[in-house]
Amino acid sequence: MSRPTNLFQPHNDTSPDRYPEIFTILQSNIADRSTVRILSFGCSVGDEVFSLRTRFPKATIVGIDISKGNISECQRRRREFDDDHMHFIRSGTADDQPKGHYDAVLCMAVLRHGDLSAGSKSCAHRITFQAFDKTVQGLARCLKVGGYLVIEFSNFRFCDSSSAPQFELVATRNLPTQAPTYPLFGQDNLRLEDQNYREVVFRKVR
Repeated sequence: MSRPTNLFQPHNDTSPDRYPEIFTILQSNIADRSTVRILSFGCSVGDEVFSLRTRFPKATIVGIDISKGNISECQRRRREFDDDHMHFIRSGTADDQPKGHYDAVLCMAVLRHGDLSAGSKSCAHRITFQAFDKTVQGLARCLKVGGYLVIEFSNFRFCDSSSAPQFELVATRNLPTQAPTYPLFGQDNLRLEDQNYREVVFRKVR
């Protein structure tokens, strides 16, 4: 089977309400209105989207995933809920989404490869910073000025991306007590000496 274009994480790793702290931060910054739009990028089988629905009952929530099977499962679950303000799209990028459309974009445990270990010296044989940067450009583009971008459990740092100057930092996370299983790599695709990156939630300011 050929590798889908722009595939990062090849393994489904998801569970309901997996990021309650992140969801709470978004709730505190975004009012739940019918005009609110939220994008879950790399939505897997939809757990993040359905968890967001419990926090944002009125919002339009869109899930994007690269896997045909995942999107089929998301559609099946959506039909059970009969939710006309929840949509799922099969894609490996957000490039086709309207510019300045979303109030929040979440990209959680997506821009990483599960086969990269803490001891990996390079990521280039699996994923590249260049693909990460281009993908993030698409996420930033479809986000409103004033909207929130969440990137966590990535093999790359958002601060290294070409999109970072458009954003201000909103929230960090606590570092794990043991070495993370998602090593960080730089713009040259080599493992960074400093693995203590904590930035997670960002607000688009221009």
